[in-house]
Amino acid sequence: MHRQQVLFVVALRSVERQLRPALEERYEVVVTAVRREALQCIEQSAPDLVLVDAPSIRFDIHRFFESFAGLPIATFVLLGKDANSDGMPRANGHLRYPFSGQQLLRYLARVIPSGPRETVTWRGLRLDLETRCLIWQGLQVPITRTQADLALVFLESPDQVITREQLMKEVWGTDYMGDTRTLDVHIHWLRKALKQTEAPFVLQTQRRVGFCLTSL
Repeated sequence: MHRQQVLFVVALRSVERQLRPALEERYEVVVTAVRREALQCIEQSAPDLVLVDAPSIRFDIHRFFESFAGLPIATFVLLGKDANSDGMPRANGHLRYPFSGQQLLRYLARVIPSGPRETVTWRGLRLDLETRCLIWQGLQVPITRTQADLALVFLESPDQVITREQLMKEVWGTDYMGDTRTLDVHIHWLRKALKQTEAPFVLQTQRRVGFCLTSL
């Protein structure tokens, strides 16, 4: 099961050091203090939740939330001890300092959907498991169910050589290696789809071993 992703927008390193270890117990965590970088992450990675430390950020939180309004992303705001939530933009949840990392996890569990993610991401390259599309910077390329199963294996282990035996077992559920032409055909079409996305990645062949998803 894929871990859900939290984008933690925080400008104080002390707050990051306090809360990040607890967050990483349960979620994939991306941290930024800059509005532009946060929006870039939202565009490329589609996190499940945006967690904002309101006391530390140095940009307009209202304008920030408006930038991705309408996307299926939950929002949660950390408030200063004496802050009034009425002055904050509408969010799925608020929590006022002081609190522990475990308390924060309990609150976030009420906000983030509990089901598995339908999108897998690596360096901005996304695989939508529901629509079966490869996505790079907004460009969507449809692929077949088998190609999506192959892409999932590579995206879960990028920069690693996946043997032909592993692929046959994980995608086709067989240990039979007598004829792997079916694998070669689907690798060919997955490579073509990856090229159509114009993403800077390639499926490299390790002769007589397998394949590796890596950067150009």
